[in-house]
Amino acid sequence: MSDPADLRRLRLNAALDGELDAANALAFERQLEADPALKAEYCELEAVRDGVRRLAPHEPAPAALAERIRALAEPSPEVIPLAPRARGFASRLPLAAAFAALGFAAGVALMSLRAPGASEGVASGLVSDFARAAVAGQPFDVASSDRHTVKPWLAGRTTISADIVDLAPHGFPLAGGRVAVVDGVAAPTLVYRHNEHLVAVTELPLRLARAAGGVETIDGFHVARWSDANLAYVAVSDMDEPTLAAFVAAFRAAQQPEGDKAD
Repeated sequence: MSDPADLRRLRLNAALDGELDAANALAFERQLEADPALKAEYCELEAVRDGVRRLAPHEPAPAALAERIRALAEPSPEVIPLAPRARGFASRLPLAAAFAALGFAAGVALMSLRAPGASEGVASGLVSDFARAAVAGQPFDVASSDRHTVKPWLAGRTTISADIVDLAPHGFPLAGGRVAVVDGVAAPTLVYRHNEHLVAVTELPLRLARAAGGVETIDGFHVARWSDANLAYVAVSDMDEPTLAAFVAAFRAAQQPEGDKAD
């Protein structure tokens, strides 16, 4: 007879993976309501699963792999068709194989269409950096609200002169800075705070991150991208979209020369 603990664990994992049918799912929900310990275990595993989905980096399929699979789906000139008299299961094998290869190739093609371009890849990498820093509890390498402390620290470690603006009057005080390595470039990242939330702004060469406009969501974090005549900027944050948009507006306004600012 199976161990009841093993059966309980199997049902718990099946529920987490969405593999229970309607009847068993309803029965499991009733079991959760009747068993507080089971419900607590389910909630804990659900939180771990969601955290992994949100924080784990997502890597696109290599282009070479997609090309090899597409090549498998193309008919080979060396394939000799079966004679017309062939019937039954054997005659259906090449057709079934062709459909299987074609379907697999189509799936890979869709993956390649969804794979991020250079700019999107940079943004995804910076999101992963933000998530790792948050999990490690080290969102910055140098902790200071004084830009005259953060700027020289970054200047000695990056190839880009950081443009650090004072946003404390707007509710976004400087918290510190760190170095992000993007495509071999040591880029300055400025970390600002808003209540219990952080926003990390990485300044990059224009070739690495084109301006996208607006706020987008990548792996559960909000991202804003913009650029000026010299640099591109990628801001990653766990704050909500309107607050991040307000931060970007304040940052860009503070960058303008005094003569260009509205009265």
